[in-house]
Amino acid sequence: MADIEADFLNQHVEERASFKAPPFVPRRTCKDLGTEKITGERYFSPEFMRLEWEKVWKKTWHLVLKVSELDQPGAFYTHELGKESFLFVRGADDEVRGFYNVCRHRGNRLCQADEGVLESFTCPYHGWKWHNDGSLKQVADPQFFRQFDDGIPAAELGLVPVKVDIWEGFLWFNMDLDSGSLRDYLGPIGTHLETYHFEECTILDYQTFEWNANWKHAWDAFNESYHFAELHPNMIQIGEGHDIPIELHGIHSRMLNFNRTVSEVLEDRSSWTELRRRFMLSEAALGPSPDPDAAQKSAIEIDGKPIDAKDMHIYETEYRRSIQGETHLPFEEMNDEQLVHQYHYSFFPGVTFTQSADGGAIFRYRPHPTDPGRCFYDLLIFANLPPGMDAPERPPHQVHRYDDGIDYVKVLEGTFDPAYSKVVGEDASNMPTLQAGCQSDSFQGGILGDQEIRLRHFHHILDGFIDGSITTQNLPSQDAYMEPDG
Repeated sequence: MADIEADFLNQHVEERASFKAPPFVPRRTCKDLGTEKITGERYFSPEFMRLEWEKVWKKTWHLVLKVSELDQPGAFYTHELGKESFLFVRGADDEVRGFYNVCRHRGNRLCQADEGVLESFTCPYHGWKWHNDGSLKQVADPQFFRQFDDGIPAAELGLVPVKVDIWEGFLWFNMDLDSGSLRDYLGPIGTHLETYHFEECTILDYQTFEWNANWKHAWDAFNESYHFAELHPNMIQIGEGHDIPIELHGIHSRMLNFNRTVSEVLEDRSSWTELRRRFMLSEAALGPSPDPDAAQKSAIEIDGKPIDAKDMHIYETEYRRSIQGETHLPFEEMNDEQLVHQYHYSFFPGVTFTQSADGGAIFRYRPHPTDPGRCFYDLLIFANLPPGMDAPERPPHQVHRYDDGIDYVKVLEGTFDPAYSKVVGEDASNMPTLQAGCQSDSFQGGILGDQEIRLRHFHHILDGFIDGSITTQNLPSQDAYMEPDG
């Protein structure tokens, strides 16, 4: 148990049922999922990639974007997942629909723009047209189609639909029209995240990075904190990622990263380094600076009392509680952990929300169309801005290729703190060596410890979808992988 949890042990016991997001502390125990190795083949096998596509990607729910970006009739957005392209559009009747972005005539990619506003969609090859509700509008020169002598079967030639639904202002889709509902799929942890009022959040940046690794290597990297001390040394200066609380909820999972503290793996947890000052002393955290001359002092005081860097989260919690109801942020709906620390939720198979009280980031992991050794990592950064505040101009979305030598700090400048940008770059640096190493004849499979149980659970769920024991109509219960409370 991380020693910071002692600060919470006397809280929450009577409060768990009073919040949409139940606190992690006192922590619950995950069930024993065994110690079997995770095979390397799943990261590079074309056959495993094919099975994933058929059994997982085509059968599960996937996040697209904030539905508010389709802000008028005819507004559309195209999105790629694996070998497919999809078209999402708000129709003249104001309903949002999703379709395969494919011309029904000869299979051309129908809409070749990323986004825009159109009353109808025209294939640039032969000129067939569809209304923005997906219905057929025009067949060019129909007299040359003998199969249409008795009339054009318009009902059979509409764009092929996908199932869509909206949760907390985000648009999701599923290729399986017979799948269960999105709400049932997300389960209770979808309800947990409603605390953050995502409908009111603004996307500040959206960038895509192509990495030379299987998409599961990216998922694995961003869903455990065991590697922080070695790969992300700055992160343990300003937070605790060592032996943190983890919960497994049905096919999804969550963990708690402690902020505004110093990891117990470090000897010096009290002094105020430049990095600790920059992260822990801010108007957003504590209102007016606790000490106007803090930047020049070796010690930090609040109300005349010196404090250690590892205890800064206590004071931020007290401050945020003192102003709840006076700010646009819904502090009164958050448990004490949410006020200060980072809730990290992952929805199977490919979406992670890493969430703080005033904003956060979404990580989306997408498979490459043809190569199991490549993937796309999408990073969406968002914030809950004060009412009346104009959102900053969003940088253009780009796909950054790994071989181009990406400067992550520069790419994300202005929307992501440089320390966090470096974390993304540090994880990216591991991707090609992970992909190469897992294909070695000497590699006998991944050995996972208890701090990596989210990975073991994820691969267990993945295997369940592939062998058919798990489907969207037959999901494991939310407590299937957790021991009872107490």
